[in-house]
Amino acid sequence: MPAKLAPDRHRGLIVACGELDADERGTRLLTRLFAMLGTQPRVVMLVASENAGAEFDLETSMYSAGAGDVRRAVLRSRTDGDQRALLDAVDHAQLVMLMSDQPLRLSTLVGGTALARAIRRRNAEGMAVAGCAGGAAILCEHMLTHGAEGATPRSGGANFAPGLGLTNRVVIDQGGHASDRLGRLLAALALNPFALGLGLDAATAGVVGPDNVLEVLGGGGVTIIDPAEMAESNVADLAPGAPIRITNLRLHALTGGARYDLDFRRTVD
Repeated sequence: MPAKLAPDRHRGLIVACGELDADERGTRLLTRLFAMLGTQPRVVMLVASENAGAEFDLETSMYSAGAGDVRRAVLRSRTDGDQRALLDAVDHAQLVMLMSDQPLRLSTLVGGTALARAIRRRNAEGMAVAGCAGGAAILCEHMLTHGAEGATPRSGGANFAPGLGLTNRVVIDQGGHASDRLGRLLAALALNPFALGLGLDAATAGVVGPDNVLEVLGGGGVTIIDPAEMAESNVADLAPGAPIRITNLRLHALTGGARYDLDFRRTVD
C-alpha cells in the first residue's frame, strides 16, 4: 500500500516513463517534467543497469532541461542503499529517478532497504519519484517483471514481484511496441483485475498527481486497459502457455496532454 500521508502533506508526483534517451525528445520531456517541480529541482538518479555509463549523457540533458543539481548513484549491491550520503541526498531532493534495464535488477537491489523506505517516506512528504524504462514497473505495489510478447494473453504470460508500492492503482509495462506488450498486460489484468494496465511508449510519461489524475507527457502514447467491467476470464483453468479468454475490457489510447482519473476510471478535461 502507498505510504500514509501526514495531515498537512500532499503526496509527490509519481512518474512512469518509457525508455528515455539523451536526444531532443528526451530533453523536451524532461523540461516539461522539471517545470512541474519548480525552479532548478535537485535530482537523484538511481541507476541499476548493466550499461550504467549510458546515463552520463542523460545527466547532461537534465541540466539542459533545467535541473539545478543532479546526483548519479550506481547501485551495485544492497549495501549501497544504506549509504548515509545517498540517504541524505534523497532527503533533500525534489525528484528521485529510478533507472534500470529490467525491473528485477532494481527491485533486488532496493527492495527492503533503508533507501526504499526513504523513497516511500519522501514521496508521502511531497517529493516526486520517477521510474524510467525498467524502473517504471517498480513504482507499483504489484511489479510486472516480465512475460511473453505478442497481442494474445497466455497463461503464465505475466510474472509479478513486489514493487515499492507508491501506487496500487496500476500495473506498468514499458517494454517493446504496443502490440508486443498487449498480451502481457492482458494476462496481468486477468490475474489482478483490481488494477489498471498501463503501457508506455519511449520518451513518454504518465504523471500521476496527488489527486490520482494521470497526465500524459511526451511525443508517444500511453495505453490504459480498464478491467473494471470484466465479464469473464478462464485464466484459473488453463495449462501454462494456453491462450486466455478475457472479455469486456475497456482500452484507452492517450497522447500528450490527455488526462485520466485513476479513481473514477475516465478521461477528464
